[in-house]
Amino acid sequence: MAISYYNPTDRYPQRAAKRMTYALGFCFLFATIFGFGFWLGGIRSQQNMYILQEEKRVISEERNHVQAEMTKMRAESQTAKVRLEQLKANYDELLGGGAMKDLVSLMRLQIDQGVDVKRIQSVLLSARPPQNCSVPKTKRFVVDTPVYTGPTSRAVLPGNVIVVTANGMSAQNTQGRKEAWFDPGQPIKMTFEVKDGKTETKKGILPIYHTVVYGNKEYRFTATVGDKSFIQLTYDYCDYP
Repeated sequence: MAISYYNPTDRYPQRAAKRMTYALGFCFLFATIFGFGFWLGGIRSQQNMYILQEEKRVISEERNHVQAEMTKMRAESQTAKVRLEQLKANYDELLGGGAMKDLVSLMRLQIDQGVDVKRIQSVLLSARPPQNCSVPKTKRFVVDTPVYTGPTSRAVLPGNVIVVTANGMSAQNTQGRKEAWFDPGQPIKMTFEVKDGKTETKKGILPIYHTVVYGNKEYRFTATVGDKSFIQLTYDYCDYP
């Protein structure tokens, strides 16, 4: 029969030693996990830092590229603007102004509307300075208005070749009432009745210029303001074409 040796006084120191061992093991395990996490976090932080630096480098390169493109575009735009100004100056110098520029615009409009270029060239080549023109003559007649109640007034060319009449807006007095005579500051409508039955009209503020072709003659009219109620019409005629 075996006899076990048991010392009751050793029980408490053994328990304390076990607790200390467990505590030290737990601390070691915690320190190991914490150290591994710290190491892993450092690696992740370095990776993130590298990614951020790479993104910063790419963005910086793209920004520099965009700035270079913008600078290039601004330079090209400035160059194009200078060239446009030069072309405009050359165009104005070539065409001059006034009648020449209006003629070019009219020819461009005719071409855009489908008129054959050869036809325009033929018309231009057939044009020539007026020849065998008559001595200018002047007639005057009353401009018809909504208030005017007198007889119809007109300018009749010899042989009733062309009859000219005009309609305008009534002038107003200081009380705002309409008068029988026309207001020269308002547009008027002039009517040219040609002997062959054709009628032409011209609207605008005086002076008004108009040309009528009848037979082998070209009649040229200039309408200006005359005495109160009257319009003064000056005309002549030349060979056509």
